[in-house]
Amino acid sequence: MTRTVTAAVTIVLAVLVVAGGAVALATRDGADPPDLPDDGAGSSEVELSPAASDDPDADAVREQLQRHYDAINEREYAAWQATVVPARADALGEDEWQKAYASTRDGSIRVERIDPGPDGGLLVRVRFISTQAVEDAPSDLPAGRICWRSTLPMRGTPPLIEVTGGGSSAREAC
Repeated sequence: MTRTVTAAVTIVLAVLVVAGGAVALATRDGADPPDLPDDGAGSSEVELSPAASDDPDADAVREQLQRHYDAINEREYAAWQATVVPARADALGEDEWQKAYASTRDGSIRVERIDPGPDGGLLVRVRFISTQAVEDAPSDLPAGRICWRSTLPMRGTPPLIEVTGGGSSAREAC
């Protein structure tokens, strides 16, 4: 075999391996996420993907995230505060929190994955839709409806949402 043929075969095999890996990752839990609602945020019930539901912490995570999103939707700061670590609550006092979530409604909430995090915590991958008045949307994404994909670090019993940093969420108007 010539060097050119060997190189071509190697490249084709590499492409097939990468493509096969991408397909396997995209379909690994055997279920597609539910369709987005045509408008609004959708149901506020927190759902678990098949992959997330297999995790031993799935029920505790789902219950805590349900309390978290219910608190946001019902504008109950004290209830929200009980779902996050003190440092996160301290960084967002009640007046600022009420202003930030004044018109927010979160729905179509789905936990996609629960992975082990650093120091015994969890990394919870969740997606959801928020609707809000455009003036209450993030200043760099002034939209009435936003699709979010976030990785939330959680720790403890029940698991509390820790402080997140830049880059822990991706978002787009939807």
